[in-house]
Amino acid sequence: MSTFNDNAFDLFFDVSSNILRSVVFSDIFGNLLLEVVDIFTPSSNYNALRAEQEIDFVWGRHGNDSLIDFSSGDAQLNQRQIDIFFGDFVDENIYELFGLVDEGLESTPRDWQDRFILGDWQQPYYIDDPLLFGLNQFALIADFSLAQDLIQLHGTPQDYQLLETPLGTALFWQQEIVPNLVALLPGVFDLSLNEEFFQFEGDTPPPGPVIEDALQIGTAGIDLGLALSTDLSGNVYVGGWTDSALGESNSGLKDAWLAKFDGNGNQLWSEQFGTSGVDSVWAIANDANGVYVVGNTTGALGKTNQGGRDVYLAKFDREGNQTWLQQFGSAGMDISYGVTTDQNGNIYVSSQTLGDLGGANNNTGQNFLDFTESKQSAAVPTTDSVVAKFDSDGEQLWIEKFGTAELDDFYNIAIDRQGNIFAGGPTTSDWGGDHAGLYDSWLVKVDNNGQLDWIEQFGTPAYDFLWDVDTDSEGNVYATGWTLGDLGEANAGSYDAWVVKYDSDGNQLWSEQFGTSGDDASVAIEVDLNNNIFLTGHTDSDLGGANAGSYDAWVVKYDGDGNQLWEEQLGTANSDYASEINADSLGNLYVIGWTEGSLGELNAGSIDAWVTKLDAETGIVQNFSGDAFNWGSPPLNAKHEV
Repeated sequence: MSTFNDNAFDLFFDVSSNILRSVVFSDIFGNLLLEVVDIFTPSSNYNALRAEQEIDFVWGRHGNDSLIDFSSGDAQLNQRQIDIFFGDFVDENIYELFGLVDEGLESTPRDWQDRFILGDWQQPYYIDDPLLFGLNQFALIADFSLAQDLIQLHGTPQDYQLLETPLGTALFWQQEIVPNLVALLPGVFDLSLNEEFFQFEGDTPPPGPVIEDALQIGTAGIDLGLALSTDLSGNVYVGGWTDSALGESNSGLKDAWLAKFDGNGNQLWSEQFGTSGVDSVWAIANDANGVYVVGNTTGALGKTNQGGRDVYLAKFDREGNQTWLQQFGSAGMDISYGVTTDQNGNIYVSSQTLGDLGGANNNTGQNFLDFTESKQSAAVPTTDSVVAKFDSDGEQLWIEKFGTAELDDFYNIAIDRQGNIFAGGPTTSDWGGDHAGLYDSWLVKVDNNGQLDWIEQFGTPAYDFLWDVDTDSEGNVYATGWTLGDLGEANAGSYDAWVVKYDSDGNQLWSEQFGTSGDDASVAIEVDLNNNIFLTGHTDSDLGGANAGSYDAWVVKYDGDGNQLWEEQLGTANSDYASEINADSLGNLYVIGWTEGSLGELNAGSIDAWVTKLDAETGIVQNFSGDAFNWGSPPLNAKHEV
């Protein structure tokens, strides 16, 4: 028998190009019962980060979400894996059920399409226990909508069988001696495998490559490209996470990976590192002293884990040797997505925490399950933001916390030539000004001693999220993100991208909003040495060219006055996302992301990373295809060096 108590769960945030919230339920003996993973941003997210328990409860929010909770590269599949999916259930039902008001909902009604990924071109998912008819591994899609949603499957309709029951429909893989349960769809009847809501991937790679000059990196599993930085010699450093052997044996559920390329895409070295848990690279910076990587770990990567998910900061030399690694965190969950350096060799990290990292948490200690009228919201514990400064030897010089009793997140960080620090993200508080809607954007300036200088908060009655920040040579700061509202201009139809410029005193100089009738999000910004502004993100429409299919990546260039100079759209017939952008000192622009398609070469399995090089002046794609290295083929203990 199990009993729930206040100490029987952990609540934490994680990110896969979005925010995830997870609740782990256990009995009084500490035995894990199930894990709940919530895609916490109400936008069109791609969840490709499998939770760590046998029974996972995954729900999305508003937006056209792609949900995958199966680790196709995991070598330990002979175990129970039951994934319970909800699409838009939380935003559309929970708030109303408990008499709570989501201020952004009434002004942003949409018909959202969720995609439940139950297979790829290489293999079907959830079929590892044929003797049990698939009852040990299956997906349960609790709120499947015939009008909007999709189910992605391996193979063809002939590979599956539908069985209707009084409670709904069961989907079986029938290419074994015994039919194997793949999915349950409660309350859904009269289905046909030939309907458009079943999306079959076949058994061959997607056609391509579409852009032969692009670099594609992948294995049979999931390989995400999330971070990118360039040095003064024109070399490129990229990183992310993988659930497979991306050059070295995988240490656990997910490993971090880091690689160096020359300006032509030739690999110079790669490193894969991790623990038995989940380890990732989220941001990279470099200076004359070395390469700095920030990410997260659920294990003991540098020292004993403090509370489930810790932040780490690692330094590598130019040859890929790790110089030092600092792991830090609290009893709560601690996440970091941003790192930058100053001219004196110091390193700055932005984080968010549910614990006491950097000081006591400003949260009021609300009970997750307390929905009484005394609570202002769904009573979910909220995050504070943290900035920490380290010297070049990895010694922490100071750490400061910023936040209120509401959600206050830093997604990224930048520094100007005077040593002032800028960070920003979404907030549900009114610390920086009047609260316009449920989610506003906030931008913070901190001096080099960690003391707050100013806060600017801006938004609409709908949803507004700030994703990235950067500075120019004149001390101005730029931020970018997405909005469902009219953030200075009329919304084009759904999610729009935006970019805003402030001076060093916090005065807004200009703002630009742009988009299509579809989903358009900006996720990264780069300001080059000439103060040109580059943005990258994703769209499911024709933002910078004709859409190739599903989501495409895009890149846009502005001058310092907010005039758009060019726009390019990149993609395959499958889903393609950009995650980071960086300009070198030689007039080149680099973008990293991930794809389900064959962008630079044939897709290796599930999700591959990609890197594209563009001419910063014209936006024309340049050659970065390199030496056609097959990342997944060497022995598992091989170390890639060229």
